[in-house]
Amino acid sequence: MKKLLLATTMLVTAGHYAAADVSVSGDGRMGVVSSDSVTTFSNRMRIKFSGSGTTDGGLSFGGSFRAADATGAKDGTKGSTFISGGFGKISMGDVDSGDNVGQLASVGYTGLGSGNSISYSADAGGSNGIPGTFGDAGGARVLYTYSTGPVTLNASSAQLTDGGATSYGVGAIYAAGNLTVGAGYGMVDGGTLGVNFYDSSVALTSTVKTKYVSKTIEDASVTDATVSATYVMGATTVKGIYQLKSLDASSEAKTKQKAIEVAASVTSMGLSVTHKLGAVSLAAYGISSELDGDTLGDKTATVSRYGIGASYDLGGGATIAGGWASVDAAKAVGIEASNAADGDVQLSTVTSETINKFDLGVSLSF
Repeated sequence: MKKLLLATTMLVTAGHYAAADVSVSGDGRMGVVSSDSVTTFSNRMRIKFSGSGTTDGGLSFGGSFRAADATGAKDGTKGSTFISGGFGKISMGDVDSGDNVGQLASVGYTGLGSGNSISYSADAGGSNGIPGTFGDAGGARVLYTYSTGPVTLNASSAQLTDGGATSYGVGAIYAAGNLTVGAGYGMVDGGTLGVNFYDSSVALTSTVKTKYVSKTIEDASVTDATVSATYVMGATTVKGIYQLKSLDASSEAKTKQKAIEVAASVTSMGLSVTHKLGAVSLAAYGISSELDGDTLGDKTATVSRYGIGASYDLGGGATIAGGWASVDAAKAVGIEASNAADGDVQLSTVTSETINKFDLGVSLSF
């Protein structure tokens, strides 16, 4: 990547100066995207500012942010800063969570909705429900990394006072020769979860069609355990990911209600393969997620995502890329139970709609 380097100097102690670098880089893309038979032009342009330096004692420090995130970087919610040395590396800001052991290979010049990705609990910031985490917990805000030989250890935490919810993640990655394996565990606790429960006192009218009313459970947690393995065979790279995600939520009993208990799990398995032929790169991925929960009328449901893509490196930071992906969009539909009692959580059946996506365009980096 070509960068515009701006040489600067920084005063670090009285009478001593240390060199520091500030660089400007960027990326862009342009092309066409189709999702569910709707085709549009799609383009974007992003500029990134990065700075780094070294103290008199040999500590490294720096940070980066995108131009569009300048306000968030000022407030500490976007961009990131770090300091590193023999003790490891501490980063704060918009950082990865400690349980993040990677994603499968993406396809297309836009990534086609990141269908190759799985969610990590300690990242938080998702929507309520399964397979997601809790938006009121906030994502990882501080990440500690320590590397020794082939092993890298990671640990992260969300903001300690963000909405009463907390999230933590730990992970380890081992790289030896052509093989890299990783394992991570993450959790977000104290989040809120919206559920529907039966209330016999509700009067049905022409506008009120159901006796199920909504309730917010304020003691919900999501945990996940993830393992990944990557193996490089010459020009071919194979990666697999397995994740078990669990949801537990409960509320105290109130008038005309039972104590509400909700438990569910999502088991995801995925595989991707990439292969390089000179300037040409080929990629394919597939992920299957099985939902299992006591609020599912059918008890289990399966959704899948898969895609294929190719790219051609034009040199100089420009690449032609295109891909196709099929993504199951899951939707929970409530079931009206004839024998429901006060406080019973509404059961749901999961339906899915397959959305086909494709794109073709040029990716740019400089």
